[in-house]
Amino acid sequence: MPIVDGSSATKTIRQYESQAADQSSILTRKRIPVFAVSASLVERDRQSYIDSGFDGWIMKPINFQRVHALMDGVSNFEARNDCVYQPGMWEQGGWFER
Repeated sequence: MPIVDGSSATKTIRQYESQAADQSSILTRKRIPVFAVSASLVERDRQSYIDSGFDGWIMKPINFQRVHALMDGVSNFEARNDCVYQPGMWEQGGWFER
């Protein structure tokens, strides 16, 4: 059993990012992309995943072609737009926001 679950770990990452940004005069800090990965993610809980700090989600069993497309979205704006959340397409996984 893990010490913290994915939501708690993600909140900790976001807290660290916030503190690091506050302590740095350099504005080059980037957000670490974090994806929720589970077979039990449900669309109606989408806002709670966003509130926890997740950038996106992918369902199990893992479709590695989809993971590749999602990871392209880290640095490619067009690729990210192709994978943004759309109602009714939950099972594919994607980014929550552009």
